[in-house]
Amino acid sequence: MNQNILGLLGPSSVQLNCSYDADTGDVLFLINFKAFIRGAFRNIVSFSPPNIGASPLILTDGFYLVGRVTLTNPTFVSTTATMTFDEVACEDENDYQCEINYQDGATGEAPSPLPFASTNLTVRAAAEKPAESPLITGVNGSIIEGQNVTFTCSGNVGNPPGTFIWEKYRMIGFFPTTYADEPTTVTTGLVNCTNNGTSSVTIAMESEDDRSLIRCVIKQEYGDVFQQTSILSVLYRAREPVITTSPDQPSYIEGSDPITLTCWGAGNPIPKYTWYREANDTILSNTSSYVINDVIVENGGEYICVIENMVDGRLFNDSSAINIIIEAQTTEATTALVETTIGTTTAQQMTTETTDNKVITTETSTVTTTSHDTTVKEETTTSERTTKYDTPTVGMTTKESTVEDTTTTYLVSTLPVTSAPTLLMTSMSTQSDNSSSTDAIRIAPTSNNNTGAIVGGIIGAVVAIAASVVALKYLLARQKRGKFEADNKIAPMETNEASGSMAPSSTQQVV
Repeated sequence: MNQNILGLLGPSSVQLNCSYDADTGDVLFLINFKAFIRGAFRNIVSFSPPNIGASPLILTDGFYLVGRVTLTNPTFVSTTATMTFDEVACEDENDYQCEINYQDGATGEAPSPLPFASTNLTVRAAAEKPAESPLITGVNGSIIEGQNVTFTCSGNVGNPPGTFIWEKYRMIGFFPTTYADEPTTVTTGLVNCTNNGTSSVTIAMESEDDRSLIRCVIKQEYGDVFQQTSILSVLYRAREPVITTSPDQPSYIEGSDPITLTCWGAGNPIPKYTWYREANDTILSNTSSYVINDVIVENGGEYICVIENMVDGRLFNDSSAINIIIEAQTTEATTALVETTIGTTTAQQMTTETTDNKVITTETSTVTTTSHDTTVKEETTTSERTTKYDTPTVGMTTKESTVEDTTTTYLVSTLPVTSAPTLLMTSMSTQSDNSSSTDAIRIAPTSNNNTGAIVGGIIGAVVAIAASVVALKYLLARQKRGKFEADNKIAPMETNEASGSMAPSSTQQVV
């Protein structure tokens, strides 16, 4: 018979087998399974050998097996009788024997049945899920933040007995908080192969435990089982409101899209919301959101969100504020690059006497204007006059006159220069035939705007005034030259039409 069998309580496939070897001529009549019942081994089932062909039977002392076992007779091929436990019960834990009844083929006698050695079936039980959720004690109605709440769990902890551990699962987080050191009290179960267990845990409830659950777990070698509470509601005061904005940006431009302020605060029961403006008692909204539809400078400033709730008969509140900056619309100032080019104006005259005395007059006038941008313009005017006297007989002197003026004009513009025409200016100076002058001011436009045209006109006027000043200086220099010639009695110059050269109008002695 197979030895030391282990069976798990409940559905099973545990077997008791009895095998034999028959000598030639031996005749088998019956095979019995015995169990130790009421202090002795008693027949509980019987099997027939293949030569008899009878069905196996459950005997009187084996009635507790009815409906839970399957009996299989030996065959000509297999000399093994089998009792299979389809479901193991606690009373199946027992000592068993197998007995063979036969006739000796050599003597023809029926000796006493041959008993086999005993075997033992040990029944083990897995823990069962507790029938009820953990019992909650230590509270009077609702669970409130800070309370010590006790949870108690009872159930079949199996055989060998398992132990309880406790787990707390919060809404946030993947891993539970485990309480593994709580003792388990074990008592014998309703039947002698199982055990009951009881365990308790006390937890100081926090606001973060709201929407959590508590689970009791039986840890046992044949498998773990658990039972848990429903989702817990932990009451706690309103706190820590947070304000967000949409669109989310540090400041807003007047006339932009509406600004949505949203307030969220923790609390159970769910807090009530109230919006105020800069410590003003006027209520803007009683919902968690407030929308600034009219985005103007006057609607900027501090907005306050107040949340409140009632816990255990007490009113709690908290608040938060946000400063909304709304800036006025501004016209973007664009400075147009002004490119100014005024060419060089040069006049030259030469006078030659017909006498031995020679008077050579060279006059050069140069006007140079440099404009950097619309704010600073520099003009440099240089007039240079050189008069040379050359005579072999009369002691003469040489006089040179140089005038250099520099003018800086500041053109200040606070309006955007977006469009301006091209202005052309001609110097008012008198030029000789071989002089050259190119005076032009170009203003580079940036976009179409009437303001640009106004500014362009202003710049053109200023440049025209500057050119007038240059021309005036040139005329003054010409006047000084005429006085110089009169004082020194120098003949005026005329143009020789035939040769195109400059010559004195008459011969004149220098005194």
